[in-house]
This record gives sequence, structure tokens and C-alpha cells, in this order.
Amino acid sequence: MIPPFVPFCPISAAKIAGLKATVTLLLILLMKSKLLRVKMSLLGSVLGLIMLTGFLLSTGLLTLVAGGAVAYAANQNKS
Repeated sequence: MIPPFVPFCPISAAKIAGLKATVTLLLILLMKSKLLRVKMSLLGSVLGLIMLTGFLLSTGLLTLVAGGAVAYAANQNKS
């Protein structure tokens, strides 16, 4: 027969305290994981934005250089 729940029983109190500690530890780890994921997501977004900006600047610069070369060649043929 299972004894009824007695909150003042040392064994039950120890089990409950252990469960509370475990749940608290798991909640702390979950919050840490969530914060780490948000931080890494933010860092990944910033790095992606920097790489995209660098790519757009380099392609724009190469387009400008190629356009300048074409304009220079056309100007040299006219002279």
C-alpha cells in the first residue's frame, strides 16, 4: 500500500527538493541556450550583412573599373 503524501516526511521533502533543483537547473540551461542562440543569430546576421555589403561594394567597384576601361578605350579610339 502506498502511504499518503506527507510534506513533513524527510524522504518526500528530499525528493521534492531534488526535483526543484533539477527543474531550476534545466530552466537555467534552457534560458542560457536561448540567449546563446539569439546572440549567435544576431552575430550571424551581422556577419552576413557585412559579407553581403562587401560583395556588393566589390562588384560595384569592378563594374565601375570595367566601365571606366571601356570609356577610356572608346576615348582613345576617337583621338
